[in-house]
Amino acid sequence: MPESLSHRFYKFYQTKTFYHVLFWLFTYIFLIVLSASKDHLWLIILKNGVNIGFFITMAYINIVYLIPELLSKNKTVYYVLSLIFVAVALTPIKLALFYIIYTSDPLTQSYFLDNFHLPFVELVLVGVASSIYKLFTDILYHQSRTQELERQNLSSELKFLKTQIDPHFFFNTLNSLYALTLKKSDQAPSTVLKLSNMMRYMLYECNDKTVTLEKEIEYIRNYIDLESIRTTSANSVTLEIEGDASNKQIMPLLFSPFIENSFKHGLNTIDDGYIDIKLKIMEDHLFFTIINTYSQEEYGKATVGGIGLENVKRRLNIVYPENHMLTIKKREKEYEIELYIKLINTISYAPV
Repeated sequence: MPESLSHRFYKFYQTKTFYHVLFWLFTYIFLIVLSASKDHLWLIILKNGVNIGFFITMAYINIVYLIPELLSKNKTVYYVLSLIFVAVALTPIKLALFYIIYTSDPLTQSYFLDNFHLPFVELVLVGVASSIYKLFTDILYHQSRTQELERQNLSSELKFLKTQIDPHFFFNTLNSLYALTLKKSDQAPSTVLKLSNMMRYMLYECNDKTVTLEKEIEYIRNYIDLESIRTTSANSVTLEIEGDASNKQIMPLLFSPFIENSFKHGLNTIDDGYIDIKLKIMEDHLFFTIINTYSQEEYGKATVGGIGLENVKRRLNIVYPENHMLTIKKREKEYEIELYIKLINTISYAPV
């Protein structure tokens, strides 16, 4: 089906060519207004038509050929000489056309001949201006391209980091669930529901740039409840939430690496340990603290396992570059992690 005229114009309107045409059209009108004199209107239109035609020729010879072939290849001397050569070559042609236009006006013809250098200077200035335009647009393009690549890289890295959440948790939970079903425990249905909610959260809701803090807290509660199934009665896990979590947005799965490793390297390695988790929520910031005991066997190991301390720091630097502070303390029998985050309305990396 043939395209309508309006659709074709809309497609043309979105191209760079449209803006180039618009620029030269306004320049042409400006020159006509600027050179208004006692000359007849048709002479003014014709004269400035010649002017704009040579300006366009000079500009696009420079943009299309001289800059890519010479200046971009660091052949600066050849570029300057070539720019001057093109201006020298076009000048007599332009003067000849002006001479023909003003055949009936010998005084104006004499003016053009006496001031033959003016068209040359004009063409050189147009060449310099087009060079500045080309270099400026190239810088803007490369900056935009670099920023887009950075956003894509950050998006890919965040997506990768989210996949690093320890899968052993799910296998261990399934094993615990299997044990509960064998015992026909009343905990089995609620365990299945919590595990289902966690998987839904990780697979679907965490694909957004941010999630509500309430959902993140619900995920933490479910995680603790499922991990607690495997802990001994001598171990204790406490979670204290202070403040209003409603209407707050946060990066998904931000706290889970710390909580996951407090079990993996702490509570699951000792018979009478504990984990204390506190989340204090204020108007535009929050404090997260987690303290856990650990066994002597774990003493020499990395402070944060799982996705790794460096990846946690990297993720925080991506999402909250100037709006967080992470402190990790390792004492003889305890790990303590303190995380301060200033909540922000928008996160500037690309969706993942």
